[in-house]
Amino acid sequence: MHILGIANGSLNGNSEILLKAALTGASKYDPSITSSWLHSPSVQVPRNPAPLQGAQDVSAGTNAVMRSAQPNADTDLDDRAAVLNAILDADALIISTPIYSHQPAGMLKALVDRILGPFVDAALAKKTIEGRESGDPRFQGKEIDSRLLKPRVVGFMAVGGSTMSDQITMALPTLHNLVYSLHAKVVDQVVFQGYGAPGSVLVTGTEDAPARAQQLGRHVASQLGKTFDEAEYLGPVPEGACPFCHLAKIDLFCTRDNAVGCVTCGAEGKLEVGEDGVIRPVWNENSSISSITMAGKERHIEDVMRTGKQEMQRLQSDSALLRKQEYWRGVRIPVVALPSNRNFSQRL
Repeated sequence: MHILGIANGSLNGNSEILLKAALTGASKYDPSITSSWLHSPSVQVPRNPAPLQGAQDVSAGTNAVMRSAQPNADTDLDDRAAVLNAILDADALIISTPIYSHQPAGMLKALVDRILGPFVDAALAKKTIEGRESGDPRFQGKEIDSRLLKPRVVGFMAVGGSTMSDQITMALPTLHNLVYSLHAKVVDQVVFQGYGAPGSVLVTGTEDAPARAQQLGRHVASQLGKTFDEAEYLGPVPEGACPFCHLAKIDLFCTRDNAVGCVTCGAEGKLEVGEDGVIRPVWNENSSISSITMAGKERHIEDVMRTGKQEMQRLQSDSALLRKQEYWRGVRIPVVALPSNRNFSQRL
C-alpha cells in the first residue's frame, strides 16, 4: 500500500513538517506501507493548457485511460500527467496546507482544477461501465482507468497563524471539494491554529502538532485498502456536524420547515430545538444529494450530461452564434503588459 503526501506551503515550512510527521506516523503503524510526497507550488503547468490527453469529458460521457496522458507538444515543462498518475496510483492521500485568507493556499486548487474534478469523476467511470454493459451507445468504445474506482482514503491537515475561528472557515470544506470526485473516504481532518512562522509547529501552541499529525497518519494507515463504505472516519466530530463530511458548516435556507444544507457537501437537514432548548441541525442520514456519497455524485453526473446536451442543442440551433462570438473577439480593451506574457498581449 502506498500513501502520497501533498505539501502546499513553503519549502521546509509548517505544512511540510506536519506532512512528514503524518507519513512517518503511517510507516510506524505499518512498516510495509510505502510513501512519497510532492510540493504542489513547485509543480510546473504550462499557460492556458489544453486538458490532458485521455481526460474524461463529463458532458459527452467519455472516460479514457489516464495513463495515456501526455503533456502538450510544447517547450513548456508540464508536470500534470506525472502528478495525476501519482495520485491515481496512491492508495491514500494526505494533504497538508497553510491557510491563506480563510482557505487553503490557492496553488493546490490551481493544480487540482487542471487534473482532477470532472476529469477523474468516479461516478462517470461507474456510469461508463454500466452504460457499456447495457448497450448505451454513448459509452460504447469508451475505456476507463481502473484506478479511478479503487479504494482510496484521505487525511487533511491545514495550518494557520490565527487563533480566531472565523479565519479558518473554508479550509477543510475546500479540501473536501478538491478530492470528492475521486470518491475517496476522508478518515481524519484537523486544523492547526496559532502557527504562523515557519517551524513554529515544533515549539509553540497549546498542542503537540507533530504528534497530532502522526496520529492522523496512523488513522490513514489503519484504513488502507478498505472500500468507501468500509473505511471508518476517525477524526473529530464537532457539535451539529454533517454525517458525511463531519463538518458543521450550515447553509440556512430560511424556509418554513427550517431546512438547512451542508455548505461542504450539500447534504440536507433541518433545524430543531432540542430538549435542552438548543437549536441544532438534524441531518438526513440517507442523503441522495451529498456530493460525498456515490448517489450524490451520480445525481450530479446526470444533471451535467442532461444540461450539457440541452446546451449543445441551443448552441447548434443559434444561427447567429458565430457572429456574436466574432463581435466579442473584436472588442479591444487594453491588456496589462506582463513581462512573461508578451505574445498574449500582442495577440490582443
